[in-house]
Amino acid sequence: MEDYARQRAEWRTLVGTVILSFGDIELITLRCLAHLPTYNIYESVSTLPFGRRVDLIIEILQGWANTHNAVTTLMEKLKRAKALSEYRNVLAHNPLVADIYIHQITDDVIVEHSISARKKEKSIDITSLKKLAGEVEGLALELYMTLEKVIKEIDRSE
Repeated sequence: MEDYARQRAEWRTLVGTVILSFGDIELITLRCLAHLPTYNIYESVSTLPFGRRVDLIIEILQGWANTHNAVTTLMEKLKRAKALSEYRNVLAHNPLVADIYIHQITDDVIVEHSISARKKEKSIDITSLKKLAGEVEGLALELYMTLEKVIKEIDRSE
């Protein structure tokens, strides 16, 4: 039972890391919409779903992509965030389940946890969740730093 409680705690920590890091990424997209367009569209587009906001930001950034290295980097990182958002959705909208295996001879018990989305056939086990949490947390930090560089580069060019 102790092992089960430890495993659930680890899952909760990692899922929390992914969800909170995506909260940072969501905020970054809103900052992009507040700072990057040359006209005020924030109120109209801030309520768009995440994927559509990312597409719009990339469209806005494409005008600067040829002249600013940080712009291209920001676009690549936003595309990666959009791809990873599918896993965030799986984590946010599906329960943690336990598959329990009992060895017929020794009665040893193995418990494997996963979160799965039936419709999209995506499954996340603890190994992929650890990797995802690290990647999303790092991506949020990289997006913050890259956005600051983009704003400075664009301000200098105007």
